[in-house]
Amino acid sequence: MPKPKGLRSAEEVVPRLGVKAGHPALRVGDVALYDKPIEHLAGQLHRADLELPLSFHAARYGLVLCFALERCDARALAKDLIRVCHPEGSVWTVVWKKAFLRPGAPDWDEIQRAGLATGWVDNKILSLGDEVYATRFVKRRNPATAGSVKKA
Repeated sequence: MPKPKGLRSAEEVVPRLGVKAGHPALRVGDVALYDKPIEHLAGQLHRADLELPLSFHAARYGLVLCFALERCDARALAKDLIRVCHPEGSVWTVVWKKAFLRPGAPDWDEIQRAGLATGWVDNKILSLGDEVYATRFVKRRNPATAGSVKKA
């Protein structure tokens, strides 16, 4: 798989990913630039190739960072990433920018449709450099309870 060029530094990117201390993280795909700082913050980082199904326990990871930069089934990938992510966690899916899209690799539209089909919502986009960017998916909150405050 060709690696993206011109990636932003870990110092710029990792603080924006929302790594939660004490919640294990998972990196899927072949880009390891951000591994050490994520592992330092999360306390634990597992790594996996972009091969489905992912062989990890359900609802375990507070952060899932997936580099979907090669041929894959976007719907199956989204379902599997959501399956392994903790309900309070987030999934960041990295894809090629339109001008750099590789044959067979999912584009942003495919990833967004697949992510939304899981019931999770995309709520942030982060450029990781010249050729790729990431979209964050989080569990959709129940509007009836999301803003509720207990009254005495």
